[in-house]
Amino acid sequence: MRICSISIWVFILLVTGSSCLSHKQLVSYQENFPDTAQLLTYKLPDIKIQPNDVLSIKVFGSEMELVAPFNITSSQQSESFVNMESIQLTGFLVNQQGMIDFPVLGRLKLEGLSVTEVKDSLVEKLKTYLKDPVVNVRLLNFRVTVSGEVRSPGAFNVVNERISVLDALALAGDLTDYADRGDILLVRESNGVRSLNRINLQSAAFFRSEFYFLKQNDLIYVKPLKAKAGAVQDQSSKAVPILSAAATVAAVLIALFKQ
Repeated sequence: MRICSISIWVFILLVTGSSCLSHKQLVSYQENFPDTAQLLTYKLPDIKIQPNDVLSIKVFGSEMELVAPFNITSSQQSESFVNMESIQLTGFLVNQQGMIDFPVLGRLKLEGLSVTEVKDSLVEKLKTYLKDPVVNVRLLNFRVTVSGEVRSPGAFNVVNERISVLDALALAGDLTDYADRGDILLVRESNGVRSLNRINLQSAAFFRSEFYFLKQNDLIYVKPLKAKAGAVQDQSSKAVPILSAAATVAAVLIALFKQ
């Protein structure tokens, strides 16, 4: 009888413990960090204008009558009351040649320039027409996509040019228990070239990596741990025949020990 009880307990432990995750697999940033108060990160990425980018360009000056021809005003709605798609429709689309058509100034080559460089270039050109022009330039389509083992996957618009991998994961509801924190894929396109990059959140080196900060249109894919393969199956349907077999064995053992 005692042998039967031991067999049943061993079986239960095997069933319940087969899909468990270790504490180490669930912890990000587990590597020991330096004792210093600060940890230097990689410099902010140099965001460059690319084809298909959408720019908001607003020109200001002391004489509104002279400034008006340089601004596109398709709607009187404030940007705070419309969605991002509506805002992008009022912006300047950079074509495949890296150019935009700007009022009065004509066609301008912007590809390869930073937002600051675009601003400075426009200010210089506008000085011919305006006294002390002020130009505001924003990148409207700065979007990152997060998929895989996160709680709320999706594409997220970013209001500024400074977002890290950790920020993007937080927007996506953070990692699930089955996320592989040591092997996250970052897909990035630059100058027509797509690169596949691996990120290890469990390493201190990640905070000094060039991939700590994201660029426009980056895609993050969080792959699942192998332990999820068993977890997503119907455990109850798998356990029924095993439990039945175990009950049969137990009944046989009980009958033998009674003899």
